Amino acid sequence: MSTATADAPTYSPSLTVTTISVCLAAGMQSMDTFIAGIALPSMMGAFSAAHDEVAWVLTSFLIAVGVFTPLTAWLSRRVGRKRLLLIAIVGFCFASVMSGMSNSIPQIVPARFLQGMFGAALVPLSQQILLDIYPRERHGMAMAWFNVGMLVGLIVGPFLGGYITEYYSWRYVFFINLPTGAVAFTMISLFVRETELAPRPFDFTGFFALATALISFQLMLDRGERLDWFGSTEIVIEAGVAAAALYVFVVHITTTRNPFVDPTLFKNRNFAIGMVYIFVLAMLMFGFLGIFPAMMQKHLGYSIFASGILMSPRGMTTFVASIISGMLFARIGPRPILFVALIIMAFSLWHMSTYTLDVDYGTVLFTLCIQGVGFGMMSTTVTAAAYMTLTPELRPDGTSFLSLSRRIGASIGVSFLVSQLLRYSQANRAALNENLSHYNETLHHLTLPDRWNLVNVEGLSAFQQELNRQAEFMAYLDDFRLLALIVLLITPLVFFLKIELPGKKEPKAG
Repeated sequence: MSTATADAPTYSPSLTVTTISVCLAAGMQSMDTFIAGIALPSMMGAFSAAHDEVAWVLTSFLIAVGVFTPLTAWLSRRVGRKRLLLIAIVGFCFASVMSGMSNSIPQIVPARFLQGMFGAALVPLSQQILLDIYPRERHGMAMAWFNVGMLVGLIVGPFLGGYITEYYSWRYVFFINLPTGAVAFTMISLFVRETELAPRPFDFTGFFALATALISFQLMLDRGERLDWFGSTEIVIEAGVAAAALYVFVVHITTTRNPFVDPTLFKNRNFAIGMVYIFVLAMLMFGFLGIFPAMMQKHLGYSIFASGILMSPRGMTTFVASIISGMLFARIGPRPILFVALIIMAFSLWHMSTYTLDVDYGTVLFTLCIQGVGFGMMSTTVTAAAYMTLTPELRPDGTSFLSLSRRIGASIGVSFLVSQLLRYSQANRAALNENLSHYNETLHHLTLPDRWNLVNVEGLSAFQQELNRQAEFMAYLDDFRLLALIVLLITPLVFFLKIELPGKKEPKAG
């Protein structure tokens, strides 16, 4: 099989400047994923669109990112890594302008798809460059800085999106990409060297099968909750198509002469475990962000601004933990760091499952900060460990499919936790309602506020509303407990990681 040339690393005159430039590019895509979601309510009013219609602004972007991320490795070998990254930045910024100038749903949805198509290459290409310009013993630090760049987008995106939408216009949510893109383009043009071309034949069958599976799967996730999941014929069809297409993809790449992706990539133990951990990490991170702010605002009484401020220290502890983990990686390897990270994350999530409606500010802040440490340690260590035993020839495919695993985990995390939240809420409501009866002697001896007077309709209605509120709050706690259990279940995989302290030479092909 043809392989990418590994002897032309993208060395630059300044390692720091190159690192900043590619992290800017990756952070731009990360930030745009969140910043656009904040502006959706304003778009609904501007376009006179229903929720189902405006949801395509996000869905089209996510589908494009999912489909074109695996294509990045093939394209980088054919046109060159630097050239492809510059094309992706220009295309992403152009599509951002198109999105900001749109005046209807039919205009903005294709623009967002185009934005996702170009944005798909930003993350894997940035990782490839960092892995090449840093010596192997510093790959931990390289991935630490990469995660910091992604983290900035994760933290800044919602704040910036809310501020711009409230005080200016939702259109500037997209225009904000222009200055960032211009800086990244200029720095990459000056400081990143091009790689040698190593084109491969294009496996259309493999790509088409994978793209079909990803599109069907993303549609199933985005529309499942609204259509009652597998109670809907559409969801059943989408799930069936996704499963069939994935089967065709797996069979095809293991039997054809020039597969879309080298199947030996998935036989690499560290990389396979890394994909599992990245998937779960993305599910936890994005799923948690999808439910926790809503719980703070709806049940704990925090304003949007106050909940955002409360979440900020979590980002800072994640930042610090990422850098420290990157420094420790070369000294002690991934196992101890990752094991401690998983225990910390499980503890923080389990502690959240013990919250009450009168939990104090300090307790919430402490738990979030501890959780941030776990996230930072895990994200840096898992990413570096996944590439530890990969040959340089497999890195382009590795970065693409690790990014794809992150994207799928994020999509599943939000859909899964929201779905479980509704199910837990219904179950809790049913359990609490069993005790709400005239035959329950305990109720007759309780001293209740006047607004909960159970002898009249108004009081009974108010009591029922409080019961529903309690049931939903308990459902959030059930979600946290479930996440803690998932983390504990994947912890033993740590001991299956192959240990190669980064002082050794690069792994050889074959």
